Amino acid sequence: MPTPRRIAAIDVGTNSIHMIVAELQRRGHRVVDKEKEMVQLGLSSLDGAPLSEDAIQRGVAAITHMAEVARGWEVEEIIAVATSAVREAPNRREFLRRVKEASGVKVRVISGEEEADYIYRAIRSAIDLGGGTSLCVDIGGGSVEFIIATASEIYYTASEPLGSLRLAERFREDVEGCRRFAAGQLRKVHKQVRQLGIDQCIGTSGTIQALASLITPPFTRDALEELFGRLAGTTEKERVERFGIEPKRAATIVAGAAVLLAIMETLSIDSLIVCPAAIREGIIIAQASAKTDRTANALRRTSVLALAQRSDCDRRHARHVAHLASRIFDQTTRLHALPSTAKELLEHAAMLHEVGMHVSDRGYHKHSYYLIRHAALRGFSDDELAVIANVARYHRKSEPDDDHENLAELTAAQRGDVEKLAAILRIAEALDRSHRQAVRDVAVRLNGNVKFFVRARSKASVEIAAAAKRARYFASLFEKKVQFEEV
Repeated sequence: MPTPRRIAAIDVGTNSIHMIVAELQRRGHRVVDKEKEMVQLGLSSLDGAPLSEDAIQRGVAAITHMAEVARGWEVEEIIAVATSAVREAPNRREFLRRVKEASGVKVRVISGEEEADYIYRAIRSAIDLGGGTSLCVDIGGGSVEFIIATASEIYYTASEPLGSLRLAERFREDVEGCRRFAAGQLRKVHKQVRQLGIDQCIGTSGTIQALASLITPPFTRDALEELFGRLAGTTEKERVERFGIEPKRAATIVAGAAVLLAIMETLSIDSLIVCPAAIREGIIIAQASAKTDRTANALRRTSVLALAQRSDCDRRHARHVAHLASRIFDQTTRLHALPSTAKELLEHAAMLHEVGMHVSDRGYHKHSYYLIRHAALRGFSDDELAVIANVARYHRKSEPDDDHENLAELTAAQRGDVEKLAAILRIAEALDRSHRQAVRDVAVRLNGNVKFFVRARSKASVEIAAAAKRARYFASLFEKKVQFEEV
């Protein structure tokens, strides 16, 4: 009998460090072991202060122990990520070095966006999101992650410094001040919730789980208000004795309740669905998915990457354009009605759209077509190569025209696919016109017309203007008015 494939995921949070060991199965995974320690890495070391020596020692010891447990399960891989406390710490390199030396585990510090993506994957695996739009809330020790998403796509993410440990230290006994402060920090999230609209709210994290254990279902705002009133008038010792709260959690639970209450009040949320899955489950799901993708598409992706490397094109730009194109494809399926297999061809065309610059920067899109069409890329049929080459050909300049000889090789159905995919690629490529990844993501809303919400990490006025110009073909092809808005 073959040995089961197992992976361990360690979440190095501000308040707690968690680990799960999961056995990968044909469909999904099965958790076979769990570990948790409330290390409180962020204690007295948030808002720009370094991690304390005591906190570093606690963190190193916890991760070393968890690594030993994971290796006892003969895991293939230990994936460890760190969030708010380590992300903000000026001495994070020292902490990461000591963890690696003591445990052999390389901890990766992730951004708020990546943290949100893992949380979303976890929630989607545990909760039926249905056909509506959900607001997902994760209250950590250092930050609160907000995700607005459907079952298939994320529309908005935000990471706000409103974690329970952070605010417990800042406000101490001033619970009403904590609540008012949290409400004041939610203006941007409130705007997005109002603009995008939500059908339900889902909460995850140790703080929300602890609060939920003290509320008789359903979890409503009124019930939380009543619980908050009871908790706010107690000492830490009384919270442990009367409510059965863990001693370390007792120090932060009131701040956590104040933050959640502010969120529900400010965003007009009457009830909350409590989700048991969290970031570590999301890590397992993402890793399992990546392994499957690598196995299924290795030959095709390897041959595409080889051509990109030979042409010496900007592969970082190409990957980002492929990401943006993929995001637009997924969010406009109701409009273009293409099969999921077309998405892969679009991604390959995006990866190779600039290979023609190896020949000349003048008319390079035409050179890209020629190189792709005649590169004998392994794993593709001739029809697939024709589509990829033509999509890359039309990522800029002229639109598909009956006079173009390269279109003669396509059937009517293939030409329709090329037109739709090229319309998407033109927008995606324009959104990284500067090649500096100023636009980190894009959300698309279909509501009669098409609106692109551009999420920028730096000034992106040039990219948005270019995308609006390139979108004219998209608008004409789908007979829709197209708008762009930076969020």
